[in-house]
Amino acid sequence: MPYTHNDSIDGKHARITQSSSPLGELFDHGLDSWTASIFPMSIFSIFGCNSGDSALAATTMYSVTCIVLFTFMLSHWEKYNTGVLFLPWAYDISQMSMSVLYILTAVVGVDTFHKPLVFNFYMTHVLITFLVGCSLLISVPQTVHNIFRGYNQKTLLKPSLYEGLLPLLSPSLLCFLLSIWVAYSPCGILEKQPRLFLWMLGVTFSNVTCRVIISQMTNTRCEVFHWMLFPLILLVGAAVSGLLGQVEEITFIAFTLLTTAAHVHYGVCVGRFVQGKQLSKHLNIYVFSIRKRYAD
Repeated sequence: MPYTHNDSIDGKHARITQSSSPLGELFDHGLDSWTASIFPMSIFSIFGCNSGDSALAATTMYSVTCIVLFTFMLSHWEKYNTGVLFLPWAYDISQMSMSVLYILTAVVGVDTFHKPLVFNFYMTHVLITFLVGCSLLISVPQTVHNIFRGYNQKTLLKPSLYEGLLPLLSPSLLCFLLSIWVAYSPCGILEKQPRLFLWMLGVTFSNVTCRVIISQMTNTRCEVFHWMLFPLILLVGAAVSGLLGQVEEITFIAFTLLTTAAHVHYGVCVGRFVQGKQLSKHLNIYVFSIRKRYAD
């Protein structure tokens, strides 16, 4: 809840103190891209996994997380094409709903959610319907509408359909590869390590999103293939073919550690680069300070 509160007021505080900058956008939405997978995982922990009719299957958790991450990505894909970041109401509704769910859990306990509401309809069904509904009925239509409006008004920033769709290529391939792994894993990797698998998905997706954010705010071309896809292709191929055998789970854990370390390293290096070299001087700011380098 403190994160939700601070995430909602940081932009307003920056505007009041006249310290808004693309760097702030990167840190704000870069962290959001990571927490977009952590929040659903915390909700899944409330309901449990494979513990009766009221539980969520691991495959359902994975599918919903992919939908949530893609919904977050669509807003930045929209800005990549239109130059305007529009966050649908689904984002605010989801944060408010999570806060209510956490408070309700603290008051009544988790056992309440394992009792049917009406007609054998559990709270988990409400959760899935709500999350998927917000994405498909609010976020996606709004993004498509804004893209088409920009196309009709001839204000899109990208010259072709290929260039406009380029930011969606890497996240689509990421989910495609992981879905193949989930479906054909000899050891059932998702069922064995559900939280760690969702963590790896979130970290990798966050790194892809951060690079899109940097491309959009610097008005540069998005990369075609994210580098993490190359080792992932080899890993998924070796896993589903049975080549890894009994070391599939250990290899997966090692890959998860690699992606997490790479993502943290990327964030640290971007911060150092910005602070010491170009963007902070160009923007006339100090990192993590509202004091400017010199008077206007």
